[in-house]
Amino acid sequence: MAEQPTYEELERQLQELKKRETERQETERRLYDEICRGRTLIEQSRDGILIITEDCKVYDTNKRFADMLGYSPEEMFELHVWDWDALFSKEQILEMVKTVGKSGDRFETQHRRKDGAVLDMEITTNGSVYDGRKFIFCICRDITERKRLEAEQARLIEELRQAMAEIRTLKGFLPICCHCKKIRADNGYWEQVDVYIRQHLGTEFTHGFCPECAKRHYPDWLADAK
Repeated sequence: MAEQPTYEELERQLQELKKRETERQETERRLYDEICRGRTLIEQSRDGILIITEDCKVYDTNKRFADMLGYSPEEMFELHVWDWDALFSKEQILEMVKTVGKSGDRFETQHRRKDGAVLDMEITTNGSVYDGRKFIFCICRDITERKRLEAEQARLIEELRQAMAEIRTLKGFLPICCHCKKIRADNGYWEQVDVYIRQHLGTEFTHGFCPECAKRHYPDWLADAK
């Protein structure tokens, strides 16, 4: 017959169970707090946060990313990446997801909103495996305005480069007719001085008469003016 545990032994076992239960509850509380803290950080991010599965279906997303694309968070869970990516094909996206690992990747693409508008996007990805499934964590940054400013800057630089080239041309020797004063342009055609300068520097001209020309060509008008 098995020996019955003593009262002290039962009390010790009871205290041990209570201790384990307290530790379990504390672990659950910390885990819950960690989940809430992580979720808060994701939702407060100014960038879009997206988690997709290996088949490119949306597993989780923050409201910021849903707003970027013009969908509700509920609608996002019915989509795959190729439903909004406007640059890569379905096959290319599947291959990118297949090869991304812990070291991650960063690239630029374009996303098509629900209303058809296209956004320039910078995507940072990181792949990981959990419970036998591969997930890809994505940070999605709208760089549409940055790309516009870069294009504008490139245009201004090109205009400045052309202007400097034209200024250098004007600073050199210009072939000019000694009789009619026309200038020979780069294309070989002869142009009036004012036309040449207007085309190369954008300078507009107004016209009048110098005193010598007024006397020579319009003596009657000059006399009446006095």
